Amino acid sequence: METIVEIIERVGVPVAMCMAFGYFIWKQNQFIQNELQKEMRESFTRLEGIVIGLINALKKHTMDIKELKASYKAIVDIIQKLFNKKEK
Repeated sequence: METIVEIIERVGVPVAMCMAFGYFIWKQNQFIQNELQKEMRESFTRLEGIVIGLINALKKHTMDIKELKASYKAIVDIIQKLFNKKEK
């Protein structure tokens, strides 16, 4: 406490307040750089994993749809051939 009073007596209240605000801003920036960026990296990693999972699921469903279309086309071809035989 004596150091704070000595600083105020030596430089004055406005300058001491500017020094205190500067220290506060420095500490706040340190918090933002260390803690919040760490949390943002963790969130990004989690979201990146979710996006990769969704892309993989989309590829799988696309392949399933292609297989279903091929099966559907084969069934339609077989039915058409059967009807063509009956007509002759």
